[in-house]
Amino acid sequence: MITPSRAKAKKAQLLKPWFWWIMLAISMGAVYILTSFQIFTGEHTVLVIRQITGLNEPDAYLMNAIARKSAHVLIYGFLAILFYRVIRKRSIWYAWLCTLFLATLDEWLQSFVPGRTPSGRDVVLDSIAAFIFLLGIVFFRKRR
Repeated sequence: MITPSRAKAKKAQLLKPWFWWIMLAISMGAVYILTSFQIFTGEHTVLVIRQITGLNEPDAYLMNAIARKSAHVLIYGFLAILFYRVIRKRSIWYAWLCTLFLATLDEWLQSFVPGRTPSGRDVVLDSIAAFIFLLGIVFFRKRR
């Protein structure tokens, strides 16, 4: 006989994979949106930074570069973790390759947006970030 607590746990277990798929789809959609609009170009964000902070141009460019590269690290690290969860923890390498593919696709799509330029450096940064986040998962799993 299935008790109510077991039934609840079984239902939660069934919903869990869908949760990670939905989170991955939302995250990938957000990356696509951020990539697709000219408002998110580096030139535009520098202007916003200058208006908000009052920084001079060189300092605003530096702050913009730090913010944008930090965003790459966090976004692609998060995506790597989501890929890892979606594939049900089978392989960090598969999760890393999926993230690398998405980073490459993202940069390719940028080539079609006026004011945006694709960058191989961003793909390298994204793949390194994904690898570091995935290594973090391996490290914390071994500690348990």
